[in-house]
Amino acid sequence: MNDPVTIIATGRVTQDLELKTSQNGKNTKYVQFGFAVNKGYGENTHPNFYSCVTYGENAQRMIDAKVKKGSLIQIIGDQEIVGFTRKDNSSGLMAKIQLLSWNYAPTNRPKESNADEDNLPADDGFMAIEDCGQEGLPFN
Repeated sequence: MNDPVTIIATGRVTQDLELKTSQNGKNTKYVQFGFAVNKGYGENTHPNFYSCVTYGENAQRMIDAKVKKGSLIQIIGDQEIVGFTRKDNSSGLMAKIQLLSWNYAPTNRPKESNADEDNLPADDGFMAIEDCGQEGLPFN
């Protein structure tokens, strides 16, 4: 197993969050979600996808803050490369991030705007989740 690497990234949540409880006897609350980070510039822009998880108060804070699919957030977390098995029994590798902290990312909305996350400006520099063209992600 590789030692985790701490990373800082800004990207979009790829699905609505659901607070779950672990079945390990400790009844720990957690949230697991996909995270898309744009890489490249101009016509060479493409998303990198990560599987993220956070526990306890941090997980509850994400739920209380109404983080949902498409929310633009900044994260700090420990990244590991882990193996997984696809539905067709082939194996692959993916980056998994255990969040240490997170915040909503600043946007270029006018301060007087009361718009919610669904009304983010189109020119915020991030590709829409629906435009990513990725089907069958391992963390869906």
